[in-house]
Amino acid sequence: MADSEKTGFDERDLEGIQLFKNVHLASIKGLIDVCRTQVLEPGAVLISPGRLNKKIYFVMEGSLRVHLESPESEPIATLGPGESVGEISVIDNQAASAYVVADERCRLLVMEEDVLWSLIQASHAAACNLLFVLAKRLRQTDCIIVEGAQLEQDFQHYGSVDALTGLHNRYWFDTVYKRQFARSIASGRPFSLIMADIDHFKEVNDTYGHLVGDRVLYSIARIITNYIRATEVVARYGGDEFVIILADQGLDTARTVAERLLLAARDALPIRIGDKTITHPTLSVGIAEINVGESPDELIRRADEALYRSKIGGRDCVAD
Repeated sequence: MADSEKTGFDERDLEGIQLFKNVHLASIKGLIDVCRTQVLEPGAVLISPGRLNKKIYFVMEGSLRVHLESPESEPIATLGPGESVGEISVIDNQAASAYVVADERCRLLVMEEDVLWSLIQASHAAACNLLFVLAKRLRQTDCIIVEGAQLEQDFQHYGSVDALTGLHNRYWFDTVYKRQFARSIASGRPFSLIMADIDHFKEVNDTYGHLVGDRVLYSIARIITNYIRATEVVARYGGDEFVIILADQGLDTARTVAERLLLAARDALPIRIGDKTITHPTLSVGIAEINVGESPDELIRRADEALYRSKIGGRDCVAD
């Protein structure tokens, strides 16, 4: 029977999930927003043995059965609201070893593996919760052991999403950027970077606190995502700085995209703080196009220098 998928869930759905216990949900809003829900009808098979599983599933409503031999065999466990399944096969990157079947109609929160690892990197509480879940699972099954050193290596490998904004992070950018840069050099096609920084962001944090600062970061991330094309890749570079890769595009296109982002930030709705609002911060933007014989680091340096020129030039503008 086919499952249905949707994105509707709220904080109340997450309160009983072990992984989120003592985790400040506002600080990982970007990760939560990229998750989805999945509804299974009774008897629907969620996971089958012998197949790779790249997702972790959290039960929000209903229950799941776990079977070793077949979906018709005696279940070895039943999972209810708050419990999860799929974490071990995600961690050891091996095929699933059991059937997981909907015992009744159930609603699940679905988290991709890279989001899970980014959550673990971003939240100490979530990391402790995952260890608790794994320890419980190991006691129950006594069949899977994860080496600590390998787990640490996997944290670094799979942590590619920034928890707050939902954008790719610096680790992911460094890998993809060098690969796309080399492809541009080999093909002789243009290649540009946009570096954007939130104006007066330190003052926002100092005046209103870091939670408001987090809301500003999230808002800017959504603006950038909404106003770039699918081929224009964005990452949170660090702090309040964002970087956009424009493969096969020159400086004129970079300027057009940058101006579009500036306008969107100017026109964005004010940030609400209780019964008050503050004007939405603007952006300063630097752009640079690859030069013959230039290294990846040199291009980033030139884009960063252009960003600095936009700031000393009055902010809320583009410089190259």
